[in-house]
Amino acid sequence: MIRSNSTTERLFRAAGISEGMTVLELGCGPGEVSELLSEIVGSNGSVLAVDRSKEMLSSAKRKLESAGKKNVRFVCADLNNAPEYLENVERSSFDVVTGRRVLMYVTIPEQVLASLLPWLRKGGLVVFEEADSTLCPGHVTPMPAHERGISLLDKMLGEEGVDRSMGFHLPATFAAAGLRFERIWAEAVIDGQGDQYSLSELLQVLKPRFESSAVATASEIDSLIAQIEMEREPTAVFVSGMRFCAKARKRQDSGSNP
Repeated sequence: MIRSNSTTERLFRAAGISEGMTVLELGCGPGEVSELLSEIVGSNGSVLAVDRSKEMLSSAKRKLESAGKKNVRFVCADLNNAPEYLENVERSSFDVVTGRRVLMYVTIPEQVLASLLPWLRKGGLVVFEEADSTLCPGHVTPMPAHERGISLLDKMLGEEGVDRSMGFHLPATFAAAGLRFERIWAEAVIDGQGDQYSLSELLQVLKPRFESSAVATASEIDSLIAQIEMEREPTAVFVSGMRFCAKARKRQDSGSNP
């Protein structure tokens, strides 16, 4: 499955990420955002992408190598631990710390961000895109299979201990990390529109996680996907979630120690 990342690009550019910047990306996963950041910062910039999954990092490396991206490096590390992976990196090296839908999975996100401040230059940007699933679904046309799909997604995230309101918590998280919060954006995610996976595609991708969390079996998900496809109408609007993007800066008077 291939999706565009045009919305994330628009949000990141609006937040101030631009050509020539040095970026630390947290939770890079399979490298979708890494590739986007590579394009935004260009050949004069660079990206250090971090993830704890060796499998995801291998996939990301292959993806960017095949795309000819040479300004991205990858490192395997758990974000919940102290940033040992930066021990050999000079302080104040990064213009930006960023990520997409990653802080919602971190145990204490403000602590993680605060621990990275010595490596962010004074006035440097912190930009994250995070989700919220508590306001949705939203619809007028009856769509029970779609509702069931969102309910299962929400239950799975709850079982995994994910902060399902992380989008709302971004400003407070930034402030608690010692950053100067500046702005937040929010947009509705309409199923089948924009650059997100459709609900059916998302359920398909997440089948292993549904089974590992004991929320639903693969056959149950397959049956639900078939119902969702039968229920889909081109004129029916189904809001499946919200996406938030917020920006903050390292204070000019911040010291070099966490």
